[in-house]
Amino acid sequence: MKIKFTFCAAFLLVSSLTLRASLEDILAPLPVLAEASPVFVVSKSEENALVPLKSEVATEVPESAVNIPAVEGRPLAATVQKPFYPITESSLLTAIEEQMHAHLRPAGKITLTPLRALPDLSKHSEPYEVKLSRLPGRLSKNTIYLSIQVENEEGVLGNWDIPFKPALYSEVWFAKRYLRERELAAASDFEARQVDLLYEPDAVVATLEVLQQHEYKRDIRPGQPLKWGDLAERSLVRKGQVVDVIAYQGMIGISMRAKAQQDGVRGEMVFLSNLESNKNFSGEVIGEGRVQVTF
Repeated sequence: MKIKFTFCAAFLLVSSLTLRASLEDILAPLPVLAEASPVFVVSKSEENALVPLKSEVATEVPESAVNIPAVEGRPLAATVQKPFYPITESSLLTAIEEQMHAHLRPAGKITLTPLRALPDLSKHSEPYEVKLSRLPGRLSKNTIYLSIQVENEEGVLGNWDIPFKPALYSEVWFAKRYLRERELAAASDFEARQVDLLYEPDAVVATLEVLQQHEYKRDIRPGQPLKWGDLAERSLVRKGQVVDVIAYQGMIGISMRAKAQQDGVRGEMVFLSNLESNKNFSGEVIGEGRVQVTF
């Protein structure tokens, strides 16, 4: 009986060892597989939807470039703030002057000196609009009162009544030499200087067209501003000048020469003397050294 038990135990030990060896022999040849990415099986119609477009590839932006706060782990949408440009006193004054110029359209540059402090609008941002009321019909040396309204995207910022001292600056002609009566006006006789036309209302604004159409009505001393009273319309025909005369009788025109007996401007009738017969007749001045006669 003892021998039979020993045999059974030995048989079980050998069987266990044999089974373990067999399993090791079976599993030993299997290679170790690397960890692979999961494979998804999709239909043909879904395949294109899974392929990202080239333009949709996001680029990494450093955190310092965009500061987006997070609430409970979720980022908020970025908000873009408009730049703030405060309304300055100089900007407001310029806007008021521009409105005045657009209303009056004077021959010069309007400047306004406020006689009371302008409103402080530095807490409000441009752009803004200025509206004026109580505008004068014309400028003078007197103080003017303007009703001013300022408005921007916030709405009407306020209304103010402010007094101003106006000025109207423009360049006018100043004589460089002694100018004599009946001389033809020329730009070389003058230099341009800037003056306040509200204090020199009769000064001639420095334009060439004015000089080309006028002559000196009286003597002008050097250093004096040219005034409208110093000018007379330019004579196109002068006394003693030999001029061209066109005489019309019906459809027939005859050209001749004659001597002017007096000065004449365009459209004025002057007396002439025939160079051959010395007979006097009259004609209309139509141009530089030209007279027209109709019989």
